[in-house]
Amino acid sequence: MPTPADPADINVLVVDDEEDVVEVVSHFLQQEGYNVLQAFDGEEALQKANPDVDIIVLDIMLPGLDGYEVCEKLRSRVETEQIPIIFLSAKTEEEDQIQGLMMGGDDYLTKPVSPQIVVAHVKAVLRRSGVEESKTIEIKNLKIFEDEYRATLGGEDLGLTLTEFELLRYLVRHPRKAFTRQQLLETIWKDAMMVTERTVDAHIKNLREKLDDFAKHIQTVRGVGYRFVEEEESSAEASS
Repeated sequence: MPTPADPADINVLVVDDEEDVVEVVSHFLQQEGYNVLQAFDGEEALQKANPDVDIIVLDIMLPGLDGYEVCEKLRSRVETEQIPIIFLSAKTEEEDQIQGLMMGGDDYLTKPVSPQIVVAHVKAVLRRSGVEESKTIEIKNLKIFEDEYRATLGGEDLGLTLTEFELLRYLVRHPRKAFTRQQLLETIWKDAMMVTERTVDAHIKNLREKLDDFAKHIQTVRGVGYRFVEEEESSAEASS
């Protein structure tokens, strides 16, 4: 399978009969730049699974053909036998997981699971199959390992929580752009309930403490919210 030069060239097929699961997982995959296809039953999954699909996230308890049967049929076709498959299922028994892996699954995740974890496993499976290389963002002495969901500063692991990591990565990915607290809430905490704008401030405070001197690059934009700048600006309204 050729290695796409850009995540937009990677096609991920998400299969689940629960529409909200498909939408949430698709949203987080699309945020990473992937092209996402959707299917809501086994027959539709088989129709959409073609050689252009790079990986499949597959539920097991589907109407009609279940995920095991879909996997078996895909593995029996020459054109789809090599497509990596990650089972995502509410079936949590050990024998279910063993069955899924023995039938040709490359990974098995049990519901409920964070969509960020699903994305991390998609990245890991793609990397193992040679479709995607590990991605690292480097700015000065900060390194963000996107597929490992961790960051280091001067070679030392920052010990970020998942939310702190997502917040740092999002700001770094959009340098100089000021985001309101509400925008950050809708992006980072999209699937969370009862979260207020003060939550953003608390996480920024914790993130700055872990970043130490590097925290000066995360600036407070008065009356708006926060932004990340790589260069130091004497006129910037930064909080440390």
